[in-house]
Amino acid sequence: MRRFTLLLLALALVAPGVIAEPAVTIRAVELKAKAASDAKTVASLPVNTNVDLVKREGAWVELKSGKDHGWAKLFDIRLAAAQTAPAKASAGKTVGDTVGLLSGARGASVTTGVRGLDEDMLKRAVPNEQQYNLLVSYASTKQQAQAFAKAGHLESRTVEELK
Repeated sequence: MRRFTLLLLALALVAPGVIAEPAVTIRAVELKAKAASDAKTVASLPVNTNVDLVKREGAWVELKSGKDHGWAKLFDIRLAAAQTAPAKASAGKTVGDTVGLLSGARGASVTTGVRGLDEDMLKRAVPNEQQYNLLVSYASTKQQAQAFAKAGHLESRTVEELK
């Protein structure tokens, strides 16, 4: 009995890293070599591809589908556990039964939170001069803004400061 308990304990500790979670792509996905938007694309998966979620890292998930393996955004997949079919309305049922309010059966919902940037990410950040220059190129002069407003028949008005 003791060996059995130790075996179960060992499986409980090891299994989360070994057992993949089934999921499906909800849009065409480009698998990346690393969990980053600018990483090299290693494979492309079409919509409704069955995948295994191997690991999560912030808003990124490591996926495996056949021989394809890489990182994608969490919002590009739906976990198989979250897939529930909506109840079909049938004759004789009340509105409350149809939407599941009376029985308490409302189906599953998934919420994903992303914490944002951590201290290490901020320390490693490197400015992208090309993107900065592109952003600066979008700026307009005061004269350009006034000409745009005039062409759109816009008028200047004073807005009271909020307190």
